Amino acid sequence: MVRKNILIAPSILSADPAMLMEDILKVTEADYLHIDVMDGRFVPEITMGPGVVRAVKKHLSEKGITMELDVHLMIVEPERQIQRFADAGADIITVHAEASFHLYRLINQIKEAGVMAGVALNPATPLSAVEEVIPDIDLLLIMTVNPGYGGQRFIR
Repeated sequence: MVRKNILIAPSILSADPAMLMEDILKVTEADYLHIDVMDGRFVPEITMGPGVVRAVKKHLSEKGITMELDVHLMIVEPERQIQRFADAGADIITVHAEASFHLYRLINQIKEAGVMAGVALNPATPLSAVEEVIPDIDLLLIMTVNPGYGGQRFIR
């Protein structure tokens, strides 16, 4: 049986980098904190890496806040970065079905790193692309925009 919980996970993509922790502290009652990682290859933009994840986790911990970090990897070859983000403090690592030839293997790699595994689908990708791995994942992110930019128009 598939759980159908709706959780709130504000993204820090549009936060002011100079005020990042101040902005994060405004949303600590959310279920997760969503951190969008972009490499300039899978999507055109470049954002943060493991160092930001590590710093956010450290500062939240110092304040006694146990908010879970959902790290959304919009990158090519995500299998090369899983351990780095797990070591940095990710609680969930979400990868795109479109970014891996071996999605089942990638999901297992994430779980072996000791974190929950999520899979994201671009708006034009059919649900059938993840049908076989749904029992193995902890989170399914169905994108309502094309990945790569904040502030886009919602795609039904």
